[in-house]
Amino acid sequence: MPTLEDRVIKLELRVNDLATWAGPGQADALRDSLHQTRADLAKIQRTQDKHTRQITGLARDVAELKADVAVLKTDVAELKADVAVLKTDMAEVKGAVHEILRRLPAA
Repeated sequence: MPTLEDRVIKLELRVNDLATWAGPGQADALRDSLHQTRADLAKIQRTQDKHTRQITGLARDVAELKADVAVLKTDVAELKADVAVLKTDMAEVKGAVHEILRRLPAA
């Protein structure tokens, strides 16, 4: 069984610890710390809300860009087809001009 002196020493240690956490000014320090923590959390929430709005706007812009790119791809495909037809037509025109020039009498 612990002696009276051992028990008193343990009690003194517990009282010192209690004084550290409940001493003068501790409640004010805890209140100020809690107030600052709440302010920090509010700031984080505002920042997160701002980022959420920005990301939503960016997602909308990306969707519009994807739609525009799809339209551009279709237009480019049509242009390629038109250029292919134009090349064929120009080959025929060149052949016709060449034939006309061949049939003209020499100067």
